[in-house]
Amino acid sequence: MTSSISPLSSLRISAFFQRNLETFTIYLILIAVVSTAAVIAPRFTSPQNLTNVLLQSVALGLVAIGQTVVIIAGGIDISIGATISMVAVYSSGLMVGTSDPRIFVPIMLATVAMALVVGFINSLLVSRLRVTAFIATMAMGAVVQGIVLLYAKRPIGKIAPQLSYFADGMVGPIPFAVIVLLLAVAVAYFMLNKTVLGRYIYATGGNEQSARLSGVNTRAILIFCYTFSSLMAALSAFFLISRMGIGDPQVGGLNYDLFDPDSIAAALVGGVALSGGRGSVFGTLAGFLIVSLLNNVFNLMQVSSFYQWLIKGIIILGAVSAYGMQRRER
Repeated sequence: MTSSISPLSSLRISAFFQRNLETFTIYLILIAVVSTAAVIAPRFTSPQNLTNVLLQSVALGLVAIGQTVVIIAGGIDISIGATISMVAVYSSGLMVGTSDPRIFVPIMLATVAMALVVGFINSLLVSRLRVTAFIATMAMGAVVQGIVLLYAKRPIGKIAPQLSYFADGMVGPIPFAVIVLLLAVAVAYFMLNKTVLGRYIYATGGNEQSARLSGVNTRAILIFCYTFSSLMAALSAFFLISRMGIGDPQVGGLNYDLFDPDSIAAALVGGVALSGGRGSVFGTLAGFLIVSLLNNVFNLMQVSSFYQWLIKGIIILGAVSAYGMQRRER
């Protein structure tokens, strides 16, 4: 007895692959990067290093999710790194090692509110004053970083002991922070693909004027997207201080990982269109894993930072060019 796929099923399968061609492409690139890393850096495959790669991807992954939502809506957020530094410094500086939840929980909520204010101001600059998103968020990032350095010019404070579970806690064999990251990916995917809000975000990024004429409150959409990005930055800051134990005014990018360009790179490598209206969180998931893997392999092989930028730039250009060719062909 033989079985065959009906023509209708074949068309559906073909359409599915066509719709998700960019996602399949980026995951093939991810597999290639992992395979190459395993060959050229034998220590890469050790359980300890793989766990370390996953933990290193948490901070970047959280902000890349927020950046993805903003870019899909037609914007960009260059204030992420400064927001991370602000939340890190003020939360650790104010809680000063207290173990009383009645003290450190309100402090954490207050610093999250500070981050949301940054996102809200970004959205107002872009949606009401019509300042270009790149300029508006870069300027806001400079203001926030100045506020950070006025408060502290060197690492200060000490986190509440309970907060260390974020970075060090395990749920079975899986780090707690990785579970938080996967939950953030799931929430963002559901929001973008299964809700009216998600359709409005794509519509705003695809053509803001058409979306507005269709009845979409594009200003409210941009407010949500920028505040969501700031919320992800705050969550990333909590992970970083839980790992470091203190708050560093340069943790958001002045002296550590460059979260602004890396989060944009992760989104673009993951297939998000910089012009807005296209992209997926699953693509970004592969994107920030690739960026984290490259950083890890470069460190294992002690590659100069100059060559790191060169190689990452080539990979980003290659991925974006491949997506552009695929879209033109379709």
